[in-house]
Amino acid sequence: MKLGQIVIEKIMEGRKVVIRHLDEDDVEPMRHFINKLSKEKTFITFQGEQISLEDEQKYVREIIKKIESSTTVKLVLMVDGQVVGTTEISLGVRTHSHVGGLGLSVDSSVRGMGLGRLLLETVISEAKKELNGLRIIELTVFAINEVAISLYKSCGFREVGRFPEKISYKGNYVDEIIMCLEV
Repeated sequence: MKLGQIVIEKIMEGRKVVIRHLDEDDVEPMRHFINKLSKEKTFITFQGEQISLEDEQKYVREIIKKIESSTTVKLVLMVDGQVVGTTEISLGVRTHSHVGGLGLSVDSSVRGMGLGRLLLETVISEAKKELNGLRIIELTVFAINEVAISLYKSCGFREVGRFPEKISYKGNYVDEIIMCLEV
């Protein structure tokens, strides 16, 4: 287990960038981060709802259990000491235990710096080392999130399916794209 362990530490565009494993002390910074994304109504499940401290504590405890059982890798992206991104890959169960589900979010204040790519490449590398039996990484993405789709394709993901109008987003229905990467 690597709670809090730093994976990458570097300077990018004059700013200190750290990618590290989740730590028990990340509850409040993670809650602040997800609540900010939710307020922006960005391309995530939360669309304006605010996560309580109690709910975030429960979420972090559950993730740490999965990390301890070697079924999840969860990384935190920090820029100048602030949480501005997270990503995780979690193995499925039973007949899907070779498939890792990917989630990735980056704050709007640091988009365009190449941090999404760095975070994605780092979580894939860590998952290959930490998640025994991982063969495929899958993700879903809003079909209108062209920047994310382009990033995923450039990292080797391919579209394998589309669920028409699965997502209700800002008063419209949007397709959900399913992508995968064989590792």
